[in-house]
Amino acid sequence: MNSYANYIETIIEHEPENKLLEASALYSQSFSTIPEMTYYKTLERMCKKGILVHLTKGLYYRPKNTRFGTVPISEKDIVDHYIKDNQGIVVGYRLFNQKGLTTQISKRVEVLSSAVPGKKKNIHNIYVMNISISLTPETIPIIETLEILQNYKSIEDINNTALAAYMKDFARHYADEATVYVLKNRKYKKSTIAFLESFLNYFKVENTLNQFLSSLSSYAIPDIEEFYESVL
Repeated sequence: MNSYANYIETIIEHEPENKLLEASALYSQSFSTIPEMTYYKTLERMCKKGILVHLTKGLYYRPKNTRFGTVPISEKDIVDHYIKDNQGIVVGYRLFNQKGLTTQISKRVEVLSSAVPGKKKNIHNIYVMNISISLTPETIPIIETLEILQNYKSIEDINNTALAAYMKDFARHYADEATVYVLKNRKYKKSTIAFLESFLNYFKVENTLNQFLSSLSSYAIPDIEEFYESVL
């Protein structure tokens, strides 16, 4: 028992400080020959001794200790864990603000990531949702744009002039094959797809988005010609 605990502590103490540690992944990677109960009991004792900090179910980190005291893991450290190596992207108000579409910013950070086990994970003010799409230079702008259009009506203080410029640039670089791939692998509202199609049609950009829409349905979206007239 003590030898197991000593081994676990030794390995974990070599992990970088303020790096997010997923207990189940770490167990599979380094401790699979040790009884699982012993492993988790050791993590619990390490937390009591201050060697580890338990963030939320299944997540830990080794705190950074300085002469001024303990430096807790930062929001950036946590977000970076889920978006590094093209594993995820930040969406929500952080995205809307970064694109210049609103001056509003939320304390809540929303992340889409393939690195999160299960469907979602809440870590303090960070909300991580699973995404199974391969994130590439082609798919990332499409997902960002769909997230923007899906939330258009609820974005506070939205700058329609900035959105008009953003969508004009998006249309200029539009990739239909990548968009179809995204829409087949991530669910978006029909009205969101129709909204995107309307922008593309306005700029006379060929697309095949009608395959996701019904010709018998009308969608509650802004009139794009009126939208651009209003911002000119």
